[in-house]
Amino acid sequence: MRINKSKKAIKIAQMNVNQSIEVSDLVRSVIAPLNYYTKKARRTETAKYTADELERMCREDPDSVLIAVHGSKIIGFCLSRYDDGLIWLAWFGVSKNYRGRGVGRRLLSALEATVRKRGGHKLWCDCRTTNAESKRLLIAAGFTPTGLLRNHWFGQDFILWDKLVC
Repeated sequence: MRINKSKKAIKIAQMNVNQSIEVSDLVRSVIAPLNYYTKKARRTETAKYTADELERMCREDPDSVLIAVHGSKIIGFCLSRYDDGLIWLAWFGVSKNYRGRGVGRRLLSALEATVRKRGGHKLWCDCRTTNAESKRLLIAAGFTPTGLLRNHWFGQDFILWDKLVC
């Protein structure tokens, strides 16, 4: 009988600059197929997160790019930035093969843990009104919908969310 003792844990960490290409590829692979965004929105958003841009983000704020790692494979990401006392959650995503395992929730928890040390008091973000997966996860993570933006970025409807971090 064989016992699998090598079940690797999923770890959440700050991205190292030498991981920027892999993270950029993962960001693109998560965003590109999202059919609730227009082609132009997907193209524009994936172009923002090149390896060079991710490296710049990490140099300016090491907590701005958090990653989920299983073994040596990067399976998730969480991109954010400090904005006048708030932390803007720009994107988070998980590799298709690792969804439904709590990775997204762990990334959001790790992000929340960075808020105070980054000088913030609140997290905020948006998601498409039709993005059921993100809406469920944001609610489970304690975010509150605070507004509806109709015909907004790329002519699409979005929900604004926030979470006060005490």
